[in-house]
Amino acid sequence: MSAAPRVEFRVGVADPLGYCCGLLRAADAKGARTVVCAPSAWIDELDQRLWTFSQPDFLAHCRVGEPLEARSPIVLSERADVRGLQGRDCLVNLGTEEVLGWRQLPRVIELVGADAPAKAAARERFRMYRSAGCEPHNVEP
Repeated sequence: MSAAPRVEFRVGVADPLGYCCGLLRAADAKGARTVVCAPSAWIDELDQRLWTFSQPDFLAHCRVGEPLEARSPIVLSERADVRGLQGRDCLVNLGTEEVLGWRQLPRVIELVGADAPAKAAARERFRMYRSAGCEPHNVEP
């Protein structure tokens, strides 16, 4: 049986999409193969930001189901489900619900906005991870 994933919560992030771009740049520099799950509108905006947030950087990315998915270091998904993805080592969740299949990845990062509904949903996910045998911890954003 594989080890439980390392689960991190980064709570109170003022600009979750901007923060995610920086996080993805750092992960890409380390060779990580990341999947980001978020609601559809956020995925659309994140897709645009990854092209424009930093002029000298190019962060290769695509959406789930596109032809380059297997080769892309960053995959964007508007579904809270990573069960069909292979070869990913980190999940970044920008959504408010549990991502199905999270146990198959060694690392899970929950990015949580500063608003009350986002924090309330994060508390539910925190309890869910604990009940699944993980010991999630908070990391200062």
